[in-house]
Amino acid sequence: MWKPVALILLVIIIGTIGYHLIENLGFLDSLYMTIITITTVGFREVKESMTTAGQIFTIFIILGGVGTAIFALTKIGEALYEGGFHQYLRRKKMQKDIQNLKDHYIICGHGRMGKIVRERLEEENLPFVVIEKDEASIKDLMEKNNSLFIIGDATQEEVLLKAKVKKAKALAALLPTDADNLYLSFTAKLLNPSLFILSKALDEEGEKKILQIGANRVVNPYKLSGLKIAQGLIRPTLVDFMDLIIRRKELSLYMDEFVVSKRATIKEKTIVECDLRKKANVIVVAIKKPGQDIVFNPDPNTKIEAGDTLLVMGDTQSIDLFQKNYLNSLT
Repeated sequence: MWKPVALILLVIIIGTIGYHLIENLGFLDSLYMTIITITTVGFREVKESMTTAGQIFTIFIILGGVGTAIFALTKIGEALYEGGFHQYLRRKKMQKDIQNLKDHYIICGHGRMGKIVRERLEEENLPFVVIEKDEASIKDLMEKNNSLFIIGDATQEEVLLKAKVKKAKALAALLPTDADNLYLSFTAKLLNPSLFILSKALDEEGEKKILQIGANRVVNPYKLSGLKIAQGLIRPTLVDFMDLIIRRKELSLYMDEFVVSKRATIKEKTIVECDLRKKANVIVVAIKKPGQDIVFNPDPNTKIEAGDTLLVMGDTQSIDLFQKNYLNSLT
């Protein structure tokens, strides 16, 4: 923005000096002549009659100065709109959108892990808001029109409240240190006891403390990376298959999890009675009952009850139909 301003000032300085030297005008009169010439307001000239040199100089000021002024003012206007008014409208809209959030996800920390989580939520078209105190880390978000973010410290209660933590579905604590994630998990759980919290931890001691303080899951990125590398060495095809399912880009088959509600049609029925493989074209890979460990490849006679979590595998269409016809309503 400073270049257009400097360009206008340069034209004004040249015009003022030119009228002073050519027409022997005082500084104020020379400045006045330059301004009315550039702005084409048509006010009375200072001198009744100008010299030939003064007239020629005025022609050059009109041709060069007016064009320069229009160009500079246009650029200044664009800069003010993009950097000021436009950003103001963007912030107001974003604040309104955040206020309307419900059953959304909160990503605390937009580092490498936070960015991956955010991109996946975007792929799933799920509502989310990012909290990050370093503006440089969310530069790409600030350039988007559809991404919600809050610049602030996620460990602070007022920042979490701005992100509508009391109405959120889940929170990812991905701050740089275990101490920050510990305090964040504790604060978020106090504000919303039913909130699902997944936290990052860099060491085993941090994992234990964060779980004790209220987080539902703790992920150690170094441990996960090491396990994946080991599995890649031992069972490379299996790892490739799991990567395809997780990414969901190259494969139509994927897994999803659902909590059986009291209104689900499969409630109080066994897996074999539901016959989901034939009727819905999905496979129940695992089941987790409240307070119990997850059971993979469950017995066909296992009864599905309200509150159970089902891990289901199938293609996108079959998964959607299963959710609609068997989980959302009674027939």
